[in-house]
Amino acid sequence: MSGHSRLVPGDYLDDPEIRAGYDEARRAIELGAMVRELRLGAGLSQEELARHAGMTQPALSRLERGGGIPTITVLDRIANALHATLTVTMTPAA
Repeated sequence: MSGHSRLVPGDYLDDPEIRAGYDEARRAIELGAMVRELRLGAGLSQEELARHAGMTQPALSRLERGGGIPTITVLDRIANALHATLTVTMTPAA
């Protein structure tokens, strides 16, 4: 489990609804961090990447902070603007 699990007491994570919300938030934060890391690596400001991806700077900022799960279409536009490849995978649960 990531370091974020310290924010929610373990007993609450046994509740399926709470666990689902927690997992969704964790994915949004991780996805945003990946976008930010790639953007910084490309030497782009949020404004520049947003313009190249056809979105607003506030929307990109929100995504980078984990403020929601973007659509595949938005992720594809961001990947193209970063000259990156968008790869979506699914693996069986352990």
